[in-house]
Amino acid sequence: MINYKRINFLANKVGLLTKNFFLENSFIFAKLYRMKSIQKRKGAPMNRRDVLKSAGCLVMLPALESFGQEAKGDDDVKANRLFCMNIGNGMCSDNFPTSTGKDYQSSSTFKPLEKLKNDFTLCTNLRNYGDHESTMYAFAEYSDHRNPQLIKDSVDEIAASHIGNDTRIRNLVVEQRHSYGISYKGGLPVSPITNGQILFETIFGKVDKKKRAELLALKKSMLDASREDAKRMMSKVSGADRVKLDEYFSSLRESEKSIQRSERWLSQEHVDVPFPENVPFKTDGLTEYLQKILKCAYFNERSTYLDLLFLAFKFDITRVANVYGEWNWLGHHTDSHAVKSEAGFIKNIEADQAYMMQTARFLEKLKSTKTKAGGTLLDQTVCLITSSLSVSKEEGPHGSKNNPVIVAGGGFEHGKHIKFNGTDNRNNVYLPALQHLGCEIESFATSSGSAKL
Repeated sequence: MINYKRINFLANKVGLLTKNFFLENSFIFAKLYRMKSIQKRKGAPMNRRDVLKSAGCLVMLPALESFGQEAKGDDDVKANRLFCMNIGNGMCSDNFPTSTGKDYQSSSTFKPLEKLKNDFTLCTNLRNYGDHESTMYAFAEYSDHRNPQLIKDSVDEIAASHIGNDTRIRNLVVEQRHSYGISYKGGLPVSPITNGQILFETIFGKVDKKKRAELLALKKSMLDASREDAKRMMSKVSGADRVKLDEYFSSLRESEKSIQRSERWLSQEHVDVPFPENVPFKTDGLTEYLQKILKCAYFNERSTYLDLLFLAFKFDITRVANVYGEWNWLGHHTDSHAVKSEAGFIKNIEADQAYMMQTARFLEKLKSTKTKAGGTLLDQTVCLITSSLSVSKEEGPHGSKNNPVIVAGGGFEHGKHIKFNGTDNRNNVYLPALQHLGCEIESFATSSGSAKL
């Protein structure tokens, strides 16, 4: 059991307890306090103050992420970025394509993606084993979502551990509202950015480099002290605890690399980028309801998020992003409950078309951006676009059958529709995507196999 009261005390002692800090770094505290009492183990007794001293040094390290790090660049042709997007509330699965393979006939839902058909693979008939709230856990499906304590690291966090440390921002987690957690690290939700202006400042905001350098020097000193404390403890703990201390040393080495990247980043010239202009979607020939969606403030807020995430990828400020959007603009949630009526059915399809228009615009920007290697940013970015719920006449507004995943970019062989057996879940698609990015894992959460994408 994690002693949260003690964690709060320690964090307050160093003046660092903020919502983001606690949510993003609780896994470190948890590992430290899972060590059982040395009194019940063989070996010399360990001074409890040694542990607290090490914890005090360690809590300073994760904040390095906000300083930034030097990226290695985009010279490599292999996929080295991950984009995750969950379409809140659900998509109307009754209008998914029925034919499969390379020559599949698309449907009106995916018409906005027609020009990009050879740049993505449509995966359908995937199972969601959650309930109504499962829309929040699209990339962290570890079990029945009524037991969120079983959740470990989400897809984006696993990728960030592998490819996120080469850039200034390790993982950008963004949402509009109404979420209980879309990204998880060590079983705890990562606090998301929920405002466009804050997102912009996080990506492109200027910093006082002199003060950052001074704080970075302090962190280097604390890292050295933390390493020495841990070395002294090695001779005092049991064999099982030495294994945990080895993990601790590994995290210190990663922190050291992070500091080195931060020092290089401080000498780089700041990139001045204006706040992206909200370019209206073309509405000629569209239905009245679809036009209303495309002009909706909530919907366009999400468009701004996507524009900013594209820029973050373009300037190599981050290589991992996870975004979740508002699910109740213009009564979309209410419309999903009316899917069994003809009017409700059509409205749900039109809402899906609007989402696909946003998706197409984002993918087109990636595709039109050339890299030094001669390919495109889309070639280097594995994009996973999903919807945690299905909206259908059979199941109603919150179904668990026939969930989709659009796998775009990343260098896969695309242009096809894969219809799964109805019992496989999305983790079977996420697993090969993570493996494609170089993550050396054999399974993810509840995956039963690795889909051939």
